[in-house]
Parts: sequence; C-alpha cells; structure tokens
Amino acid sequence: MKQLNVGIFAHIDAGKTTLTERLLYEAGVLRALGSVDEGTGFTDFLEVERRRGISVRDATVTFRYGDTTVNLIDTPGHADFFEETELALTAADVAVLVLSAREGVEAQTELLLDALKRRKLPLLVFVNKCDLEGIDLKKLNTGIKKALPCEALPWERSFSDGFTENAVTALGDENLLEEYLSGTLARERLFTELTRACSSAKIAPMLFGSAKTGDGVKELLETLCSFYDFPAEENAPFSAFVYQVEHRKNLGKLAHVRVFTGKLGVREDVFNRRTESLFKAAQLKRIKGEKYADAPSLAAGETGAVLGLSDVRAGDFLGAPPPVAPLHLFTPYLRVKVTPCDEEVLPALKAALEELSDESPLLALEWRKEKRELTVAASGRVQTEILKETLLTRFGIRADVSAPSVIYRETPARAGYGFEAYTMPKPCWAVVKFYIEPLPRGSGFVYESVAPEKHIAYRYQEHVKTATAQTLGQGLKGWQVTDLKVTLVDGEHHVQHTHPLDFFTATPMGIMDGLRNCGTILLEPVLEVKVTAPETALGKVAGELSARRGTLGDPTFGEGKFTLSAQVPAEETFDLGEKIAALTGGRGSYSARLLGYFPCPEGHGRERERVGVDPLDRSLWILHCRGAYK
Repeated sequence: MKQLNVGIFAHIDAGKTTLTERLLYEAGVLRALGSVDEGTGFTDFLEVERRRGISVRDATVTFRYGDTTVNLIDTPGHADFFEETELALTAADVAVLVLSAREGVEAQTELLLDALKRRKLPLLVFVNKCDLEGIDLKKLNTGIKKALPCEALPWERSFSDGFTENAVTALGDENLLEEYLSGTLARERLFTELTRACSSAKIAPMLFGSAKTGDGVKELLETLCSFYDFPAEENAPFSAFVYQVEHRKNLGKLAHVRVFTGKLGVREDVFNRRTESLFKAAQLKRIKGEKYADAPSLAAGETGAVLGLSDVRAGDFLGAPPPVAPLHLFTPYLRVKVTPCDEEVLPALKAALEELSDESPLLALEWRKEKRELTVAASGRVQTEILKETLLTRFGIRADVSAPSVIYRETPARAGYGFEAYTMPKPCWAVVKFYIEPLPRGSGFVYESVAPEKHIAYRYQEHVKTATAQTLGQGLKGWQVTDLKVTLVDGEHHVQHTHPLDFFTATPMGIMDGLRNCGTILLEPVLEVKVTAPETALGKVAGELSARRGTLGDPTFGEGKFTLSAQVPAEETFDLGEKIAALTGGRGSYSARLLGYFPCPEGHGRERERVGVDPLDRSLWILHCRGAYK
C-alpha cells in the first residue's frame, strides 16, 4: 500500500477547507458534506474554529483511495497562523496549493510559494471557484504560471485515459516528444516520466474546478494518487518529525508525527534530538480528524500520534538525524502581555500558556518572576483574539491581552574581545576568552571554538557553547543579540579546582564583557508592505506610507489600479491596514510580511529592562550562581 502525505495550503477564503471536505466526501470518509460557514467542517473540530469559521490548527485525516493511503493535513490559511503551515510543510510529501479563480495569486499565496520553493516540495495546484461568473481563465492561467516555482502543466481530463502533446512537451525530453509524434510512445513510459517529474517538483499539474460543486475534485484525487510516489525507507533507523502537539483530557499529551524512515512500535524508546532525552512510546494512534484509533506501530511514510513524550513540542525531530532540514520562515515581531482578570489564577494561567507553547513554540512564553508578568510573541490581531478565547473556552481562565509592542533585537557595533577568569572564591576555576564579531543582516548566531582541548576539556566546551546561546537572549539593551559570530579563542580549566558548573558561571560574564567592549546597535523589524488600489488613490497612499518612514518602490499600473510596495518599520504599521482602507474607500488591498531586522534610527525604538541578575554585576552574578543570592 503506497503512502502519501498531502498538505493543503491556501490564502484565507480560497476554499481550502471546503476542498478538504469535498475530498473526504469523494474518498468515502464522509457521508454528508459539512460547511465552514456553519461550523460543521470535519477538520475544523476546535470550538473556536467552528464559532469563527476559520482554521487555526493543522488537522490530519487518514483514508484510502484505490491502492494509496492518503494522510491529509489541512492547514490554516490566515497569516497569523503561518507557524502551523510551516510545520506542515516539513511533514508533507506533496503540497496542494488552492487558489481562488477570482483573486488568483494573493499576498499569502506569494509567501506560500516562497516556502514551497525553499522546501523544494512537489506541488499540485487546484484553481477553485471556477463556477463563479466573470472568471478570465486565460489571464488567470498566465498569472499562475508566472508565479509558480516550477513548470506548470494545465491538467487535462484525457490524462486518465491517454495523454496529450502538452504533457510530453512539459517534460522537456526531445526523445519522448519524437516518440509521441511518431506514434511509438508507450502509455506506461509516459506515465512513469510524468510521475518522476511530479514527484521531483520538476512540473506542477494545474487543475481547474470548484470545491463547492465537486467539479475537478475526483480528478485531483486521481492525479495525486497516480502521479506522485515517494518510496518508504523502512529498513533505515527510526526518524520522525513532530508537526503538531495536542492535549486531550482523556489521553494527555499527543505528538503528531510524520515518520521519515524506519519504524516505531509501542513501548519502544524515542529519542528527542532537541532535549537529548529518551522516553518510551506509551501508545501509538492513527488520526482521523477528531478521532483516534490504536496502532501497533508507525512505519516510514505514515503519520500518527505518539503518547508518553512528556518534553516534546511541535517542531521537534525524533530518532535518527532527519533527511530534511527544518524550515524557519516565520518570525513573530510583536509581543503581548497576558494578565489574568483574577490575580489568584496567575499560576493556572502560566501553566496554560506553557501548554500552549508546546503546541505553538513561536509563542515564546516569557515569565518575568520578579514582576509576576507573562508575555508571549504574537503574529497579529486575530491570533491574540484566538488566544484569549482559547484560554477561556479550554482552560476556563479569563485574561486580558494587551495591545502589541514591537520585538527589537541588537547586534555588535564592532568586533572585540570578552574575557573572564572565574578563579575565586575557591573551589572554582574557569577561564574563557571570546572574540565577538558582527555579521551581515539575517545571519543569526554563529558559534565556533578554536580553544585547544588541553586548555579547556571538550565537555566544558559544550557547557560554554550552551551558556553562550542562553546569554545572548538579553544583550546590553535587553533584547536578543543576533547577526554575530562568537569564537571561543582560549581558556583554562583546572584538574582539581574546576567544578562542572563553573563554565556556566564564567561564560555569561565573559560574553557580556565582550558585548560591553563591542557596544551594540538596536535593530528594528521592517515589513514589506504591498498595496493595490484604484489609481486615483495613489497620491494619498504614497503620502501615508512616506509619513510612516516608508521607503517606496516604483508603482505598477494595470486595469485602472496601481500596486505599490514599500519597506515600513513595524512600529509604524499599527492601524495601517485600517488607514489604507479609509484612504481607498474600502477598494484597496493591503498585505505585509517581515522583511528582516535593520538598524534603528536615533530617536526610535526602545531598550528593555533586563530580567534577572546581570552578569556584568560580577559579584552579584557569582552569588546568584552559587545560590547565595535570591
């Protein structure tokens, strides 16, 4: 039985969940169709999803179609929940990209296409809502082909029974074309080549239809199951990816996994590569939306749920090194404060947010014990509203969520050295010397050690590496330090006096000494904003973006409309969408996505108060590390 992991992706309101519903109906999973608007969609089973009529979590359904087992992952379309989409991209073999025939390639679609390109994921395009009036399919076809990361092949119904010249031409093989024109091309040979091309992301079939009427949906299923094939590596060591974590009252914590290689049985050990911990798989389950069925094992190519992994969170890799690299395409640039309406439930609120952070790690929960303050990263207004609703409906906690504030970062202003000799008061001995240098924007954090093992034992060097990453969470200005390289140049341990934790004490002091010598620059998040509106509104829109410190590109024109892109600092974009709507009489479209972090001009941005003891206060830091200061 062939296994196929299919992720369904789309811009919000393109009809993705309706298509999922129709696919399940066509496959015989459902006897009657549900409705997204009425909150009866099969894969929208969370209370908040049914009430709002949108998807906020990935949902998996496993079913058989012909000789193929399909593990279907329905993902959220709203930009605020792109983390769920990113996780599903790592779990999927093939992506079904749903486009609205009326809107075509939209802002969120461009973000999805960029992610698909980076992931090099095989793709199938379904153009939905073709039953609507006034659709220009020729123009739509041209626009979609231009946007796709690979060769687009408009799929024809005759492919099921034969083949056409378009299919042969798309493969780009002159020998195949000659065979076709001479009438000697065997059907099996063409199907094999089409399968190889689709499965390797060389070409993307493009189907037209309507999820509402069912037109084209059967052809979509047949195309998926016929022209995509990914052989399972069952004899290799077990390796899997956790694309979702869920908590159920009757089951506990479930890790939804996609198994890449090997096999996992009940009660077998599972290694978490992030935490380096080992747990037993207490139970294994197969997933059908809201329901689960016991499974004796999960094998390569399959998806399922694992129980018993207490420290797991979404995005973890389990077992042997994975055959794919994780995607890190989305970075929240806003943070909100979450405050309980009743102070007495603060511990319960903290526990609830910790549970939600296992499910969505990008929440990046911060607990400031000194201030009894809880903050989480946010992607936008809708996500914060959903968070508030979830705390109430799932945990019974009423909480207020503050207005969002911008997450800044900092980076070294110049290269320099940091040093610390922690040799008193005895017993202790840990000496470290670092070279810190700035890197280009977007480089992140790079660590290297050139310290000889005879000076610092390798086991202590691992402590230094871990402590360095932790220390850079708060720089001189209180923000995460990024775009830098830290090199452990030299140091010293002592055979008798070094305690195993000494380098955890010395490293933060050495790193902060280096940052003080280098100085740091505040970085602010900058968004790429795109506005499409009637030409008459160009002057007003351009003026508004300029007033918000925007750097404007050249507008493009067509059909009485303009499209204008600009780079605008995130702190200037609050209420920008509403302002654009007002300036264009509601006829303008607005989208924004994070472009990156760039130096913040003087007079803008803000520093943040440090949490906990500052390693630059050497005496207090040593007392803190020794447990003598609270």
